[in-house]
Amino acid sequence: MEEKELMKTEDFEERLTALGESEMQMFRFLLDKPAGVILTVETDRILAQLLEREGLVLCEEGDKVIMPEEVRSAYEEVRSDELTLRWRKRNWMYKCIEAGKYLYGVMTWDALRALFGLRYPGAGMAEVMKLFDTTPAYYQWFTERDGKLVLNGFEKDDYWKHLEKQIQGNVSFYVPTVEEVEDLFEQGSLINRESHRKMREFIEDNFGCDTNTAILKVHDLYETVNNHRRINDVADDFAKEFPFESDETEFKFIELYMEMSHECRIRDNRGHDHYEMVAIMAGAKDKPQVKRAKIGRNDPCPCGSGKKYKNCCGRN
Repeated sequence: MEEKELMKTEDFEERLTALGESEMQMFRFLLDKPAGVILTVETDRILAQLLEREGLVLCEEGDKVIMPEEVRSAYEEVRSDELTLRWRKRNWMYKCIEAGKYLYGVMTWDALRALFGLRYPGAGMAEVMKLFDTTPAYYQWFTERDGKLVLNGFEKDDYWKHLEKQIQGNVSFYVPTVEEVEDLFEQGSLINRESHRKMREFIEDNFGCDTNTAILKVHDLYETVNNHRRINDVADDFAKEFPFESDETEFKFIELYMEMSHECRIRDNRGHDHYEMVAIMAGAKDKPQVKRAKIGRNDPCPCGSGKKYKNCCGRN
């Protein structure tokens, strides 16, 4: 089959709808160029290389990028509102899968459909499953196991069964807002709550960091909560990059870390935070108001070791 004929098939439409948002922007940018364009920004080069992998452009020496005429012609023939809708749905599926990665770890097909339904409430299970099955590998974080969607890596040694049965239990799936799904896709975690702001400001004020650096560090700390790191290990690792100038600074860090860990949405809770889990377990509708006291050196260590704080996480 000739290349021009191939461009008119469903294969070409599938390649278009598989493009991410940035890739589609680059594709449309190149469509507007009559011959070729020289790219100077590294991110643009990377996007062009992704397009070349899909057979949509040609990259030559000197960072020159050319869109073949058969691609232009094929695009003009297939472009339609229906194609645009398919592309938008597929890109929303990418974001739903990313949200499931950070919120659940293991999810049912119904949970994925609930995420997808935030933006497309009329979507049926067949459509959701087809979009999931045709997701490109670099957006696919889940593998189907026994009718469940399991985060890659969790299927090793059946850890996902332990997570689902021994930890998550019968807890319902937290359904985020559209804005939260977008945030999870863009930034990898939800660090827009009060405790996260306080930790960011603490890092800025005590370690001379700019805001972006502090935000990245809060992201890292968010992941340590999801990965069940012990408080003293987190503090030790943090101090390697940002040494504590005094015991008081270290105590404040641990206090703020504990506070933010209670507001992190984690996989163990199927996306719920600590306060929501307390309410769920108690059968209450509202979050309980918990007043946190400062940690005394002779108090029991909050990590649960049974030792005094000064002999455990609070040791120098």
